Amino acid sequence: MENIPKNIFFSRVYLQREKTQEFWVESFRPYREYFILKLKGIDSLSQAREFVGQEILLPEKDLHTLKKNNYYFFQLIGCLVLTKGGDRVGSVKDLLCFENNNLLVVEKEGKEILIPFTRSICIKVNLKKREILIDPPPGLLELNEI
Repeated sequence: MENIPKNIFFSRVYLQREKTQEFWVESFRPYREYFILKLKGIDSLSQAREFVGQEILLPEKDLHTLKKNNYYFFQLIGCLVLTKGGDRVGSVKDLLCFENNNLLVVEKEGKEILIPFTRSICIKVNLKKREILIDPPPGLLELNEI
């Protein structure tokens, strides 16, 4: 690793083109609602344009361990959501993030249910079992079925 900036937690990324390619990160900075990465070996705008909009893959082992009760999206997607009474609600399909309000998008029989991802409702997250235990207020699960 050559002079990787200390303010980022990853030093390499993978991009999928015809095949997965590894790139070393030379710099990283926010720009509006996006981020700009300077990748080693990509030295012109025409080269960089080939990668615009591509998904960036990171090795899980390179990610920082998060503080207790904080999770990466990929850890929650696919988790089974159960009520504390044992009823199966569905599986986490996505997350919606708004300022001070994150929502789990849970798929149940082809429909989507939005569940606030708060400690008062999502009372236990078990990543090993891939389960989220919820205690929804009355009517929540019926209210927002889409």
